[in-house]
Amino acid sequence: MGALAALGRLAGSIAYLALPRRRKIARVNVERAKEAGFLPEGVDAGKTARLSFGTVAQTLLEGMVLHQRGLEPFVGRWRVDGRENARAALGLSAASGSGVVFLTAHMGPWELAPHVMRAEFGISMAVVGRAQGGGILERLMVEARTGTGNSFIFKDRGAREMLKILKRGGHIGTLIDQAAVVEREGAELSFMGRPARTNLGPYKLAARTGATVVPLFARREGGEAVIEIHPLLAPPAPRDDPEGLWPAAAAQKVNDLLGEQVRLRPPEWMWGHRRWKTPEGIRADPGFF
Repeated sequence: MGALAALGRLAGSIAYLALPRRRKIARVNVERAKEAGFLPEGVDAGKTARLSFGTVAQTLLEGMVLHQRGLEPFVGRWRVDGRENARAALGLSAASGSGVVFLTAHMGPWELAPHVMRAEFGISMAVVGRAQGGGILERLMVEARTGTGNSFIFKDRGAREMLKILKRGGHIGTLIDQAAVVEREGAELSFMGRPARTNLGPYKLAARTGATVVPLFARREGGEAVIEIHPLLAPPAPRDDPEGLWPAAAAQKVNDLLGEQVRLRPPEWMWGHRRWKTPEGIRADPGFF
C-alpha cells in the first residue's frame, strides 16, 4: 500500500492548500491544544495540520479501494491488539443476549476498522454515519462501509433502529469524536484539556439496553493498519444508577482514551473538524464548522 500512502500525502497536501478555511480550523485546534498543555510546545501546528490532511486523504482513498475491491487488497496488512477485550465483550453479549456498541474515531485508517472486526471475529455490525446530502458521495460512503457484509444506519434518523439492534443482541459501530451541536444530544465534558460538547447518544443506548461499550482506535505503523481494542465499559443496572450518571462518566473515559491516542500520534487525527464548537458558536457562525 506504499503507492496509496504516497497518493494520500499528495492529495492531503493539495487539500491543505486548496481549503484555507479547513486549514485554519486545523491549525487553530493544534495551537489551542498546545495552549491547554495537552500537546508539547515543540509540536509544529502547520506541519501537524498538513500531515493530518494526508491521513484523512489516505483514509478516503482506502474507502474507495474498499468500495471497488473489498477487503482483499488489505489482507495481511493489519494487526489487532487487545483481542482479549473483543472476546470478553462478545462472550458477554452471547451469554446475556445484550448488544455491543463499538466506538471509534477519525484516527488513522478508521474506515478499515469495522471490516477488520468482521474478518477477525466473524461479526457484522450496523455502521452509523452522517448523511452527506445524497448523491454519489453518500452512495460511495455507504457502499464502502457495507461491502464486506456490514449494514449502514444514517445517524440523523437511526436511533430507533439502533435501539432495536441492541435489544436483540446485535452490534453497532459509530464515530464519537465530532461535536454534539444539538444541545439535547450531548454534555460538556473535557477533551484534550478543553471543554467539548460530547455526544452521549451511544452511551444512553447502551445504558437503556444493557449493551457493553467497546472503544477501538486505528493507527498506522509503517505499511500496517493496527486496530487497538480497549477493555469494555459495562453500564450498571438502572437501580444502581438512578440519576443516570453513567453515560457521561463513560463518555469522559472514552474522551480520555482517544485524547491519549492523539497525544501519542497528533498527525493521525482529523484536526480539521471544529471539535470544540458550541451550539452558540454554530448559531453565530454556521459556516465555520
